[in-house]
Amino acid sequence: MFAPRSHFQQRILIKNSQKCLRKVLARSQRRGHPWRALTRPGETELPQAAETERLDGTALVLGYLQARGQGQGSPADPASVVDALLRRVQELEAKLAELSTAEQQAQELARSVESLKAYNQQLQETIRTLEIGFRRHVSEQISPDQLRLSLAGEPDACPAQASSQAETHSASPEADRSDGSIPPPGLASPAERGGTAESCSSSDPGGGKRVQRHEHGRRRIGVIPRVIIETLPPEVLLQGSERFERVGVEDSSVIGHRRGGPVEIVWRRPKYVAKAEAPAASRGAGEEPASLPAAEPAFKRELDEPLVVREHELLGIPADTGFKQSPFVDGVLVRYTPESDAAEDSGGPVKIASLPERPIARCLADPSLLAHLFVHKLDYHMPYYRQEVESERHGFRIGRGNMTRWQYDCGGIAMRIADAIWSDALSRSWFAMDATGTAIRAKDKHRYGHVFVLVAPGDGVLFRYTPTYDGPTVAKLFGGYQGTLVADASANHNVLFGPGKAREAGCWSHARRRFFKAFKAGAGKDAAFALQAIQALFRVEEECAPCSPDERLEIRQRESAPLIEKLFAWVEAQRQVVPEHSPLREGLVYLHNQREALCEFLSNGEVPIHNNASERALRRVVKGRRNWLFHGSDEHAVRACAVTSLIATCQMHGLDPELYLQEILTVAPSYPLSRILDLSPKNWVATRQRLIAEGRLKYLDLARISGSRLVFRDR
Repeated sequence: MFAPRSHFQQRILIKNSQKCLRKVLARSQRRGHPWRALTRPGETELPQAAETERLDGTALVLGYLQARGQGQGSPADPASVVDALLRRVQELEAKLAELSTAEQQAQELARSVESLKAYNQQLQETIRTLEIGFRRHVSEQISPDQLRLSLAGEPDACPAQASSQAETHSASPEADRSDGSIPPPGLASPAERGGTAESCSSSDPGGGKRVQRHEHGRRRIGVIPRVIIETLPPEVLLQGSERFERVGVEDSSVIGHRRGGPVEIVWRRPKYVAKAEAPAASRGAGEEPASLPAAEPAFKRELDEPLVVREHELLGIPADTGFKQSPFVDGVLVRYTPESDAAEDSGGPVKIASLPERPIARCLADPSLLAHLFVHKLDYHMPYYRQEVESERHGFRIGRGNMTRWQYDCGGIAMRIADAIWSDALSRSWFAMDATGTAIRAKDKHRYGHVFVLVAPGDGVLFRYTPTYDGPTVAKLFGGYQGTLVADASANHNVLFGPGKAREAGCWSHARRRFFKAFKAGAGKDAAFALQAIQALFRVEEECAPCSPDERLEIRQRESAPLIEKLFAWVEAQRQVVPEHSPLREGLVYLHNQREALCEFLSNGEVPIHNNASERALRRVVKGRRNWLFHGSDEHAVRACAVTSLIATCQMHGLDPELYLQEILTVAPSYPLSRILDLSPKNWVATRQRLIAEGRLKYLDLARISGSRLVFRDR
């Protein structure tokens, strides 16, 4: 056979063969041959198939034509050739039908692949979201009826049925009621990201570059309420004002806070000199001081006159010095006299009282305002830029940069107290700990640090910032501790446990979470068994919560120990049959690996079965970082954690955190460092009562200054 040498020659040969074939068919039809059905009505060409199939058909036609040209054919030869061609056409049509069906299937598979790709992408996004903690919290509670339905037909499947059939509510663990996520670093204004000074921008008259112009000098305070408090020198208070002549005053303004907004507090210090005719000998110690001119009552003054009061006439103490919540309706100013101060004659001719010591030297903010700002940011999660807007609406704008610097400076005072509480908490027999991330502002992009929480019931809730989260960091924070430490099963904590080190207590809430996910993923009966067993453990804990540690331990060994034995026997059996990389397998492996830590509560009645206290404490950091986003630096984060520790510990002991911070910022700067633990929230009520009894701590009720008759309702 002739083989074409090029694609062009091949195409010419195919066309010629098709023409010859049509002529043969036309001639056969005229002669009445039965193979006229070879062509369909309206067809002008043979059905197109693969290139090799067309070449085979062409070869048949050419062979037939060559035989006819040489006179070797017979009358039957055209019929046999056409029959062969018909069979070939039928084969090609069958293959074409198969290819059409395969093409449809391929299109359906392509559509399925596209949908699976989209679903896979959605799953990957969901996994990333779950890994970084951006999803909204979904309750982990499961109805007992739903668990029983999953275990239907299993007569001995539920260890909780024997202990409690009448209970209808779910005893789900109390932890994880908040969303713990690490948000991505966000954007904020320059003043929020650091400590920038108060400034205003103005444009060049020539249309050039905008010039940054800073304010200078003291700011004008003329919109917010104003109260003038006169503080007399100790000599005048002791000897009487008739022995001295008033020659002038010195005013020093600060911004305080009362209920409803800021207030300008002017500490007016009159200057006195001794009169020439005054007797040289001073009054005896037992004699009453001469009468001092009293200030006019506040309600008799004109509206356009400033409110002037005498400090010594309004200073006092509450009837109950052991208060925990603020008894002051309109706010309070705290006055503290250090041990080193003495009311002695300075020896100079001009007598003037000393200013109250401030936590920040030459600062415009009173401790009442500082406490208000810190509590609203670190407890109510209100960023400083929002508080700046609020202060401007109240009539006096306080820049967010100033607030940031004030928090940094006062954080140094809080660190002394928080460090003392931390050292004291490490001497306890047990405590709980956990950690979460936080963003730190950096030059190019944000970096991430870590905030540890230590929960010591009865002592405090303490936070510590570290740039890293690894074994050496954990050892530096908690190294040397030999009590019981309640924590999750992080590999970074392994450095703390072992012979001669701390004992590990596991968290059943973490164990339960894995079976909850398996149940939602379709594990059904197997996950329901574990969930009901853990549910029974939490019910036992709920019953023995009011008991003493010894009684609680006895109840645990009597009721919880059999449940745990049955649960772990089930775990070992399931580990042999559950496939790898399944959600249920993850929960089984966790229980198997953490068995010793999870059973620690059976030997210590003080230790809880979960780490929910630490999880709840970290909500403060998680909610805060969603609002104020990041810290300005590592040192800012360290000091912010110190202030947060005092606020959280106040709430543990039922103290008003704003009043506590105001008192501490007044007392701590001059309090002996060797007794700094006296200022912890745990000991503050007793310390306050002692200082009041010694006459060194007094209060100036702002309601008495303004003439308010409001009082708190008795509870």
